[in-house]
Amino acid sequence: MGDLHNLFKLLEGARAWDVHIPGFIDRDGNVPRFTPLSATVYIALQSGYLSLESVADEGQLALRLVSEPEIPEPLKGEDEAFSLGSYGQLFLQDPPSPRPFTRIRAVVDGGSAPSRSIVRCLEFTFGDSLVLFADPAYHFGVRLEGVGAYERWITDNQGSSDVYGPIRELTWTS
Repeated sequence: MGDLHNLFKLLEGARAWDVHIPGFIDRDGNVPRFTPLSATVYIALQSGYLSLESVADEGQLALRLVSEPEIPEPLKGEDEAFSLGSYGQLFLQDPPSPRPFTRIRAVVDGGSAPSRSIVRCLEFTFGDSLVLFADPAYHFGVRLEGVGAYERWITDNQGSSDVYGPIRELTWTS
């Protein structure tokens, strides 16, 4: 995974062009449908992907650069067809075009490990105003939200008696 500071430095100058959620095509009904498995989310970069993976039952998010999305563990050895759902139009405009990372705000707590690129949650700003917030403390995996979600999360979690102790904010800008 690597150090969070070094990861942010690697993202300097990088451009995101889509947001992918792995899943499968469910063909059991009359109309095939995409079923997301959102324990991991991928931000598609011009070269490779930034993986945001929910750390099992810990409410933490592990970040790492990967060359391509991986088949989720629940699909390995199954008959369902692995697929990626594109969520880029929700966060990077429609149609998505490469947008630079201009700010990253991360929250860490006692359960986080910035030296291994593990944070509690984080927000990306692309270009001047396009925002993606990722929160791994969601029953189905990583919850994605837009503008204002980071501030709501901070407000809702200030002074909480969370098992991992107080929170601390980290900010990176390009």
